[in-house]
Amino acid sequence: MKATVKGRYEGDKATAAATMAVSAAGDLRLRASATDAAFASGPSLNGLTLTLEKPGAFLVDIKPHNRDVRFQFMNSALVLDKKVSLTYTHSTSLAATPAAPPAAGAPAAPAKSAPSRTALDCAVAFDAANKVSVSHTLGGAGCRVKYAYAHGAGRLTTMEPCFDTASNAWEFAVTRKFDGGDALRGTYHASTKQLGLEWTRSSQIGGSFKVATTFDLSDQSKTPKLIAESTWNYEI
Repeated sequence: MKATVKGRYEGDKATAAATMAVSAAGDLRLRASATDAAFASGPSLNGLTLTLEKPGAFLVDIKPHNRDVRFQFMNSALVLDKKVSLTYTHSTSLAATPAAPPAAGAPAAPAKSAPSRTALDCAVAFDAANKVSVSHTLGGAGCRVKYAYAHGAGRLTTMEPCFDTASNAWEFAVTRKFDGGDALRGTYHASTKQLGLEWTRSSQIGGSFKVATTFDLSDQSKTPKLIAESTWNYEI
């Protein structure tokens, strides 16, 4: 059994989450995750997520509190000696959304089902250094196209330009890894003019921590947003 404890500090708000993972029959895994919302006012189903997964094949997430369900199916194949990975994700809610109160004298409207979301992701790895991925939400306009290039023999520097055809906007990310488990990552969203910087370090004893900050370049009078996150992994 594996356990993960994560603490997160964002501005003046601190949150925590814990995950327990158990290997089931074969290579199936059962996982239960809970945030501090599950214990804020006594034990409850708030913030609880139950997951059944087979790595690389499928995943099912269930949130008992609001009956949200997410199905994800993954597969890959070799096409012209190139690895092509496909991911199908469908999110929905089994709980009905209450309808708006009717006008005086009008019949009550039936409850409506919550909207569903279905997304398709396709990634093609041309070689160890070059990869292209396309994401599309069914019923939505356009898609996101991302190109990832890992530079150098050690693939320590990765550049990821991304273009969203729906908003006609670019995003950029650059990641640099260092010996010892450190990594620096910078991101920029052209549509919102948000600049992000992130530093992560992986510990030799099963833990890691991250410090990130976000700058709003459209309004430099705003205070940068700071996030600190620490994760610890345990074998039970």
